[in-house]
Amino acid sequence: MEELDIDLKIPDPLRADWFMVLVDIQADLIYNALVVLTSPLYLLYRSYNRATATISAAERAVKRAPSRIKSGAARVVRRTWYGLMGACQVSMVMVLALIIASVLGIGVVSLYVEKPVVVRERLFFDYTEENPSAVFSFEKKKRPFGVPVGHKVHVSVVMWMPESDLNRRLGLFQLKVELLSLKGETIARSSQPCMLRFRSKPIRLARTFVMSVPLVAGFANEAQTMRIDALVHQEKWPRTKAVRATLIPRAQTRLLPQLYEAEVVINSKPPWTKRMAYNWKWTLCVWTSMYLYVPILIALLWCFKPFLFPYAASRTVAETERLEMEVVEEVMERRFRERRKTPRRRTFITTQETYT
Repeated sequence: MEELDIDLKIPDPLRADWFMVLVDIQADLIYNALVVLTSPLYLLYRSYNRATATISAAERAVKRAPSRIKSGAARVVRRTWYGLMGACQVSMVMVLALIIASVLGIGVVSLYVEKPVVVRERLFFDYTEENPSAVFSFEKKKRPFGVPVGHKVHVSVVMWMPESDLNRRLGLFQLKVELLSLKGETIARSSQPCMLRFRSKPIRLARTFVMSVPLVAGFANEAQTMRIDALVHQEKWPRTKAVRATLIPRAQTRLLPQLYEAEVVINSKPPWTKRMAYNWKWTLCVWTSMYLYVPILIALLWCFKPFLFPYAASRTVAETERLEMEVVEEVMERRFRERRKTPRRRTFITTQETYT
């Protein structure tokens, strides 16, 4: 009997909230049914909203596109204009710097380089004097001092003399050349004998016979050109102002040569350093101008940078203002945080006033 009692199970009593469970089950079934029935409509509504949002976004994009294109084109045009203006201004500055450097370079080289003096001037001897003389002055060339200091001066006298009987019989005569200072003092002096080139009578007759037609036609003449290298002088102080040439007859005679023309030829030779600088004058001008061009260009670009690059200058100013505003905002925010973190101190008097 005990075994049979053990096998028999006593059923559990019913839960007290069984009615609520049934209601929940019914509500779940109804909700699921409604969800199943309304889900296609919800999906259609959601798809409609998405399509509407897409269409409105596309319409806004289409409406914004012209303004964006316009603003982008305006920005591109503005930057291109600033670039062209900057390029033109930089080109003008470079050309201006090149002109200034060229002028300064040529001026500096001209101050150092000394041009050799080459003078060829006619002399007019005064035959009213006992010893005829002729003076050439550098003032005629508008140069108070003709030859720079340090140059070696070569003075020559060229005389065009007729082959007359007097000149052939005259033989030797003396030519004296002097360099005069500003005060009229003699700086250097040279004297040497001169003589017409000798030709015998048969040679003269033969030459006259051969040259008879040109002589009669006037294409040739019976004259000789005599060049006398009279003087070599190293220019120094006192400076040379004039050159004087004097004809002196031979001793025991009073005869003077007959001249068609006479010229003085002055050539100066500068020192080897200045002679080399003169030979390479244009090369020195180019290199000096290039050495001056770079610092002048840098100085001009540094001094006139805001005028040459207005876009970069405006952008730099805007960036500077933005950085200043950021710094000010950061400082204000820091102070506000410090004020919030710092506790407010209340005294007894303020507390009493608030309660009264």
